Amino acid sequence: MKTSAKITLAIAGAAIVLGGGAFAWKNGKGPNSAGNGPAVSKAADRVLELIPAEVHTIKPRGLVDVVRFTGTTQPIDQTIVKGRVAGRLAEVLVREGDRVTEGQVLARFETTELQAKMNERQSALEAARADARWTARDRSDKETLANRNIVSQSAADQARATAENRASMVAVAEAQLDVARKNLADAEVKAPFDGVVGERIANQGESLPIDGKILALLDTSHVEITAQMPAADVIRMKVGQTAQVTLEGFGDRVFNGKITRISPTTQAGSRSIPVYVEITDRHEALRGGLFGTGTVTVQEKGHALAVPASAMRKDDQGDYVLIVEDGTLVRKPVGAVRTWSRGELVEVKGLESGMTVVSAPLPGLHAGQKVKIVETR
Repeated sequence: MKTSAKITLAIAGAAIVLGGGAFAWKNGKGPNSAGNGPAVSKAADRVLELIPAEVHTIKPRGLVDVVRFTGTTQPIDQTIVKGRVAGRLAEVLVREGDRVTEGQVLARFETTELQAKMNERQSALEAARADARWTARDRSDKETLANRNIVSQSAADQARATAENRASMVAVAEAQLDVARKNLADAEVKAPFDGVVGERIANQGESLPIDGKILALLDTSHVEITAQMPAADVIRMKVGQTAQVTLEGFGDRVFNGKITRISPTTQAGSRSIPVYVEITDRHEALRGGLFGTGTVTVQEKGHALAVPASAMRKDDQGDYVLIVEDGTLVRKPVGAVRTWSRGELVEVKGLESGMTVVSAPLPGLHAGQKVKIVETR
C-alpha cells in the first residue's frame, strides 16, 4: 500500500508542475519571454547602412533623349567615269587607290580620227564663209541693178534668198566645228571631283562606245552612314538633327554628323527604315564600308528634376520614392512626367532640389526605417 501511495503522489505532483508551466506560457511569463523583448526591440531600432552608390541627390540638370544607331559608311560623292566619245583607249593613267584632283586627266582616247574630223569641219566652215561672202556681194549688186531697172526684181529676190541660205550654212558649219572640237577635247577624260579611284574598269587598247565605263571614282573624305532603324525610333528623328559617330579604326575619336535623309518606306523583310547620317567632319583616312555607331539627340530639356528609374517604387497609393530625412526613410509621392536616356532617368514632379533618394532597388525598405549613409574606402 505504501508503494501505491508514493506512485499516486508522484503523478499528482507532475500534473501540478505541467499545469503551472502551461499557465505561465499562456500569460507570457515563460522563461524565454523575458529574453525576446530586448531582441525584438533591437531589431526594430537597427540602423541600415547605405553606401553613396545606393542613393542619389536630386539637382536640376539638363536632360537629353538619344537614339542609338549602327551602320556602314559609304561615300556621298561617287560616280562611274565614262567616255564621252567612241573610240580606242590610248592610255589609262591611274589605278585603284590612286588619289586624284578635280580636272586631272585620267585617260585618253586615240585622237587621229577626231582630229581629222575637226580639220574637215574647219575646212567646211571656211568654204561656207567664202560662198557666203560671194553670195552677199551678188545680192548687193543685184539689188543695185534692180533699183536702176537693169535687172528684174525677181533676179534680185533670187540673189537675196541665195545669200541668206549661204549665211545659214555658215552657222551650221560653225556648230559642226564646235561639236568636233568638243569631241577632240573629250578625248581626254578628266576627274569631275577630288577623290580616289575605286575600280579600273577599262584598260589601254580597248574600244569603247559613247558612255563606255572607264573608272569608278569616290570621294572618301566625305562619307555618310546608312543606318537601318526601327519605326519606333524613326518617328522621333528629323532631317537636320545632329549626331555623334565613332568609326572602327579611329579609336575613341568622335565625328560630328547630321541626318540628311530619311527613307519614306521600310525595307522589305526587315521592316526597318534607312536613315542617312552624313559625317560632317572631313578626314582623308575615311573609307567606304567602315562599321560605325552613333547617337542622335532627339530631344533636350534644361533645368529639370529627375531620378534614376531604379528609384521609382509603386504601391496601392501610387508612385513614390524613399527619401532620407534626418536618418529616416520617408515615403514621398511623385508624379512621373516622362522617361529620358532610353528609360534610365525619370523626370518627376513633387520633389525638391537637394533631396536624397534611395536609388538602389533594395527590397524590404519601408518608410520609418532608420538608415545611415557610410563612405566606402
